[in-house]
Parts: sequence; C-alpha cells; structure tokens
Amino acid sequence: MFLHLFYVAIYSILVISLLISYDIFIKNFKKLNLYFTFKVLIGSVLFISQVYFIISFSLNSIGYIAYEYSIPIFIYYFGSLKEKFFLIVLVPIILITFFYLIDINNLTATLYVIGLNSLILTIVYLLKNYFHKKNNHNLFYIFSVLITLLSPIINSLIFFKREVSIGDSISLSVGAVAIIVLWKYYIHNQTKFLENINTKIIERNYDELTQLKNLRSLNEDILKLASNENQDLVFAMIDIDYFKKINDQYGHQIGNKSLIFFSNKLISFLYQHMNSYLVEVYRYGGEEFLVIFKENNVDSVKEVLEDFQLILGEENLYLENAKKLIFSFSAGISEVKLSSDISEVINQADKALYKAKQEGRGRVFVY
Repeated sequence: MFLHLFYVAIYSILVISLLISYDIFIKNFKKLNLYFTFKVLIGSVLFISQVYFIISFSLNSIGYIAYEYSIPIFIYYFGSLKEKFFLIVLVPIILITFFYLIDINNLTATLYVIGLNSLILTIVYLLKNYFHKKNNHNLFYIFSVLITLLSPIINSLIFFKREVSIGDSISLSVGAVAIIVLWKYYIHNQTKFLENINTKIIERNYDELTQLKNLRSLNEDILKLASNENQDLVFAMIDIDYFKKINDQYGHQIGNKSLIFFSNKLISFLYQHMNSYLVEVYRYGGEEFLVIFKENNVDSVKEVLEDFQLILGEENLYLENAKKLIFSFSAGISEVKLSSDISEVINQADKALYKAKQEGRGRVFVY
C-alpha cells in the first residue's frame, strides 16, 4: 500500500510535469516561426511520445495502465488552440498501437478503446462549453478523478484479466487529486505572472496620467506600420487650445484633470464613430495628442474631428467653485502616401496644426 502511494506520488509529479510542458508548447504554438504543418507534426510527435511513455511506464511500474487521459483532457478543457480537439482522438490510436505491440489485438479491445474515447470526448466537450466560461471547473476536476479511477479498472478487467485492488483505487484517487492540486498551483502562478507582465507593459507603453499610449509605444507602432505599405493611414496632431492659461489660472492639478477629461472625451468619441482597431491615440507631449487613423482618408478624418469639436463644445469640466471649463482644440492632418516617410508625415501634421493655431485656434487644417 505504502509502496503504491510512493509510486503514485512520483507518478503524479511525472504526469503533471509532462502536462505543463505540453501546455507551454500549446500556448506558444502560434509564436513558433515555422510552417503550420511542421508545427502540427512537432506537436503530434511530442504528444504521442508523452502519452505512450505514460502508458508504458504505468504498466511496467504499477502493473496497469493509468493516467493516459490526463494530458489530453486537461489541455483540451483549459486550452485555447482549436487543434487541441484532436489530441483526445489520438489517444485510442496510441492505445490500440500499444496493445498490438504487446500482443493484445482483438475486436473487443478496439471497440472498448474507441467507445471510451468517444464518451470522454463528449463529456469534456460539454463541460468545456457549459462551465469553462463560467470559471467553474469543479465538475471537470471530479470527472478527471473518475476517469483516472475507472479507466485502469476497466483496462485491467478486459485486457489483463485482473482486478484493481481497493489500495490501488485509493492510490489512483490520491494521484488524480495530486495532479489537480499541482495543476491549480501552476495555473494560479501563471495568472499572477501574466498580470505582472501586463502591468509592466502598461507602465512601459502607456501614459500614467491619461492612460493613452505614450511616445515609446508610438515609436514601436511606427516600425510596424512602416512595414505595411498597402495600408491607408492618416495622422492627426491635436492640441488643446489655451491650455497654458488653464495651468496658470487654476494650477497644475486642474490642468491634469483637464488632460484626463479631454483624452477620455476624445477616446470615447472616436470609438463611438469607428472601429477601435482602426484608430490609435497617443499622448504626444504636454497638451498635444497624436491620432493614427487606419484605412481612412483626410476628408473623412477632417469631418470626424470637426464633429468632435462641436460635441466637445457642449461638454464642460465643472470645478469645485461652481466654475466650468469649456474646451476647444486645434488639429493638423496629414496623409501617408506611397513614398511617404512616417516621421515626415507626423512633421507635416504638426505644421498643419501650427497653421490652425495661427489662424485663430479651434480649427482643423489639412497639410
């Protein structure tokens, strides 16, 4: 009994190690700079070798096949890659091949393996669709324990003509629970790690005050945009009118509130009038903002900004002393052409902005 528990402890660590390694591979599948067919081949060979090892190792070490479904059902339930669906389908092929190699080759074995696999596939599919999005995984964990317990019992009776003892059943259950505990620990730490990474990305690429993208982010995005010559891009440089007077009269605290107010109104208006993935807004510096419009032209951008000017005039920032601030802005627009350098286009938009301010502010000029 104690020897079996020892084997189970070692075995559960082995299985969870293989499970985590394959999960990491799946999560980085799309990032591999390889042909899709080659990536699928690598993933399939890795999966087959891991499951085959689990089947062979369990039979030789504890006398029956166990945990053969642990990797595929966990990867399928928690994973996001569409191709993972076929992992469970591979298990019966691996099992039938293994049985054939050890001279267990009959119709009963084949039908059993295919039937059990179909049942497992159906149940995991239903659990994923009904409970995964609700972040309630308890039923799946219970199911994984049942599969870990029942599969070896049925395998032993059909293929090896022996019963799994009560001690074996207890050991299998302990191992299945250990896998769940270790998996939850892995998921928890992975979530915390991703949260920390996202926080660092936000701190690095976003303006702390307005939560808009910053100049560092702009420079990175320009490099990406420069590689796509077929995209219609329009740049708009926007400057809040008379912002220095607000700072001088009311102080920097009100100035900061003004910047937040303006940036929120700008983002809200643009997202309401076009798809969010077609517009990028940056805090360029001080009271200046840069907007990149994708798949657009200068006439429609000019119309959008003039509409925003009208809406902004109706929105007021109310101060504590019952006073209110009314905002307007000046803007310059420039369009990326076939031979254009993006840095030069930004410079052109800045020149158009300067002209708009010279002409009396509250205007939108095209370069």
